Amino acid sequence: MSSRRYDDYDQYCDPENPRKINFEDIVQATEASRPFIPVTPCYLSQTRNDFAINFYYKLETVHKTGSFKERGALNALQRLPRDKTKIGVVLASLGNQAIGLCHCARVLGIPVVVVMPDNVPLIKLQMCKNLGAKVIVEGKDLQESQKHARFIARDKGLSYINGRDHPDVLTGYGGVALEILEQVPSVDAVLVPVGTGGLIAAIATVIKHIKPSCLVYGVQSEVMPTFFESLEKGQPVTKPMQNSLADSIAMPYVGVNAFYNALPLIDRMILLKEDWIARAILYIVEKERFVIEGAAACAVAPILNSLVPELKTKNVVCVFSGGNIDATLLNRSLERGLAASGRMIKFKVGIRADSAAMAELLKLISDNGYNIIRQFMDHIWMEDEIHYVETKIVCQSRDLHHAIQLKRIMEKAYPKTATFETEYLNDKHMCACYIKSK
Repeated sequence: MSSRRYDDYDQYCDPENPRKINFEDIVQATEASRPFIPVTPCYLSQTRNDFAINFYYKLETVHKTGSFKERGALNALQRLPRDKTKIGVVLASLGNQAIGLCHCARVLGIPVVVVMPDNVPLIKLQMCKNLGAKVIVEGKDLQESQKHARFIARDKGLSYINGRDHPDVLTGYGGVALEILEQVPSVDAVLVPVGTGGLIAAIATVIKHIKPSCLVYGVQSEVMPTFFESLEKGQPVTKPMQNSLADSIAMPYVGVNAFYNALPLIDRMILLKEDWIARAILYIVEKERFVIEGAAACAVAPILNSLVPELKTKNVVCVFSGGNIDATLLNRSLERGLAASGRMIKFKVGIRADSAAMAELLKLISDNGYNIIRQFMDHIWMEDEIHYVETKIVCQSRDLHHAIQLKRIMEKAYPKTATFETEYLNDKHMCACYIKSK
């Protein structure tokens, strides 16, 4: 049955008739956006010599709304018929797309209704309200919110914009690649975070048109490898939703237009472990002094974790797609990054239920150069050990070797009760010389 027979039909995102993104339209859209969207910087990494890769960061984080989404939103709004701009638009979003569209709509004087799922971060919901949008919370995920947004469009006569796959939105994203080629003409590869695929489809369209030899790599978390599996099977797939540090690209489906435009152009897709993403966020904060969200960290994680040896000595651009990470998630990401790199250790140990035993434990930790961050003592006695209490400790170490040294110290001093909860240290059979590979 044709999708056109469904009431809930989006003519611009039709699986039976995907829309092609044209290079000429991208150039035109980029020129039209210049009064509203300035060129974003391409920053040469300060630590590039450590990896033998000359890599840059394309800082889409510096947009007023903190992500590249403004580019696509502006083009979609500029291409609306004049009579439609007076009535307004409606879209569903997890945050960044809505924020970008609300900002552009306010500049252009277009009314906006935003539908968000009930698990959206409150900070992103509030940002949309602050930008003048009417916000409706409806649906347990983005797909349910999109369905409700299409209902509102039909009921109120608003223009529905699929912020992740509308062809005008994707066309607007192409400006990222045009700027990269102007800023780094010698670029050999571009690493792009991938969710539903709109950004990489637009970037690949431009790169392969102007410089076919330049590699285009997509990157996403292994927790939600939707685009990766879609490319493998040659058709869009849907997966159950899972949480990820790269929340803005953790998508259970791919964009119809994005997929069919990207399919023949992407050179490689890379999947990342969550710990690798956490380490990348930590690295960029500490070494480069940028705050980025998990999706943006995906672009540089392959370099930091030695996943792209073929790019040694090459000029590589990592697209930092956004920096809209809330304080709570940033803190969790940094702590997970510290743990993943061996600089934060969590363990518990049973000690005698007296102050002298506690002082002895703390002195042992301090004398060996570890910094205690958190400590908790369970005063309910341990099983079969009425005179012992369980003490839980989180502490900092210098590096992975220093962390392993702590495990040896604790297991020697408390051979029956020391238990390490940090993943790479919780193996009882770990030998003294073992270091878990990254």
